[in-house]
Amino acid sequence: MKTTSFELNITDKQLGCRIVHLSDLHKKKFGKENFKLIKHIKKLAPDIIMITGDMISRSTTNLDELKNLITNLSRISPVYYSLGNHEKDLELINRSLYEELIGFLNQNCDLLDNRICTITFKDTVINICGLTIPQDCYKKNGSYRDLRQLEKQDIEKLIPDAEKQDINIMLAHNPIFFDAYAQHGLADIILSGHVHGGCVRLPFLGAVLSPERTFFPKYSSGMYSSENSKMIVSCGLGKFRLFNPSEIVLITLN
Repeated sequence: MKTTSFELNITDKQLGCRIVHLSDLHKKKFGKENFKLIKHIKKLAPDIIMITGDMISRSTTNLDELKNLITNLSRISPVYYSLGNHEKDLELINRSLYEELIGFLNQNCDLLDNRICTITFKDTVINICGLTIPQDCYKKNGSYRDLRQLEKQDIEKLIPDAEKQDINIMLAHNPIFFDAYAQHGLADIILSGHVHGGCVRLPFLGAVLSPERTFFPKYSSGMYSSENSKMIVSCGLGKFRLFNPSEIVLITLN
């Protein structure tokens, strides 16, 4: 497990706000009850923890591991959670478990399901927006062909209007729609995951395969810029991976 750090200057204020970004744990565990993962995050001393989905898998039948993780993370700092495609798949596969998941998240962290939360950190106002991407953007009729493309106007319909604050952060599970996020114009920073760093990473070539079975995905790991927005994509924590260690992202807003 590695920590990848980024320092961003969004305002002229000396914030020193430390954000830990987690994504795509799926069924992986780091020690009993994820003790090693929790300990690692605690050492990073985050002011905020942001999660961009797929912390379970669609085949999950028990939420105990996730509940324990979120409970312990919430003791470290406030947790903001947006949904990935596996959480939303669970809604169709096991509705009662999905409702249990949503109920737990609403009670134990800030669930941002097409919702914006406004917080203040050292007199600086921050909008945190969680975008839940429609399922037919990931898979349609059991196929990865002819998937729906997310456009700026789709985002405008999904999330409420918000005033531009000092800092605006969007949690959006799938990085493929970066152009639409940037054109939407709300977010200074977009946090994403989903691609698992391409599962396999090769020297000079980078990510090899996306979950949609696309070779050499454009956005797979690290930071990208477009318009006035920056997107940071986590390689995630779980799933099969080769030359691509599990990753925690640490962002410092200076």
